[in-house]
Amino acid sequence: MKLCGSLLSVLTAGLLWAIPASAETLISDSGKTQIFDYQFSHYPGDVLEYHTEVRGESYHGLIQVTQVGNGFVSGWFSDRSQRGDTGCTGNVHIRFTGNNRYTSIWDVGGSYSPYLTCPDSGSSFSLGMTAYP
Repeated sequence: MKLCGSLLSVLTAGLLWAIPASAETLISDSGKTQIFDYQFSHYPGDVLEYHTEVRGESYHGLIQVTQVGNGFVSGWFSDRSQRGDTGCTGNVHIRFTGNNRYTSIWDVGGSYSPYLTCPDSGSSFSLGMTAYP
């Protein structure tokens, strides 16, 4: 019984070591998308900032966390270009894949204003990302 308790302690400590506890920046493999202050201890209602570049245009946006699970965070996003004439909304799902690696899936729904266009409306993108402290 004592051996079982020790083994469980080692496994639990190993699992906790593998899950990042502090906020990190997730950077896409291309370097064009960054999600700031990402961590496993998010709660629905939390807001994350992100920056991305699409076709040479820079966008700044927010992710509203709506769901948190075992190794994933989901939410809706909205962004706007630096020029101010384009912006998109949609859903994003970020999953921890191990070894400081994440996959983010972006489902672009459209624009949040009749005055903005969303050039990627109806598209989905999957980005491999790495966490940096």
